[in-house]
Parts: sequence; C-alpha cells; structure tokens
Amino acid sequence: MDKLDELRLRYLRSLPQKGEDIRAQWELLRQRPHERALLTELHQQVHRLSGSAPAYGFDDIGALARPLDQRLSEWLRAGDGERDAVGDMVGSLAVPVAALAQALRLAGEADAPPPA
Repeated sequence: MDKLDELRLRYLRSLPQKGEDIRAQWELLRQRPHERALLTELHQQVHRLSGSAPAYGFDDIGALARPLDQRLSEWLRAGDGERDAVGDMVGSLAVPVAALAQALRLAGEADAPPPA
C-alpha cells in the first residue's frame, strides 16, 4: 500500500465520525435555529467535506456536500432582513443534511477507498 492509499484509507475511516458530527451539529441548529454560531459551524464542516471528499476520490460525497455548502454560504452572507425566515431555511436543509450524513456513514462501511 502506497502513501496515497494509506491517506485515502485514513480518510475513509474518518467518514462515519464526520457524518455523526454533521448530524449532531444539525440537531443543535434545528433546536436553536437563530444561533448563528451553530450555522457557521455546520457550514464549516460541510465546506471542508465539499473540498476534501473529491480530493480523496469520494466524488459522490463531494456532490452532496457542494450544493449544501453553497446554500449555507449564501444564507450566512444574507442580510438580517433576508434571514428572518430562518425556520424555513433550516427546515429546507433537513433532507440534504440527512442525505450527506447517510452517505458518510455508508462510505465508512466500505472495505476500501475508491480507486485513484
């Protein structure tokens, strides 16, 4: 196993925890939707995945993370008037967050990382 394969395997093994972290952050945000720091942390988690997953060969995870990253980023940049519908926004993210967390869990159950 070469160094790149070792890195991919280490990344693969980290995916279930990343999914749990996103799921936990999502639950906190869902309970306290007006806490900007919770949204910021969720965005950072998703943003890191949208870049790192494809770099390690997990294009499907990157494809799930990228639009979620964009939506969170746009919402964080919005003015206060545009953020008034925070409950609607949080509700609209339920399905993509769940899909990403599920994909991370399933990827972590794989025996080997995707080929380079």
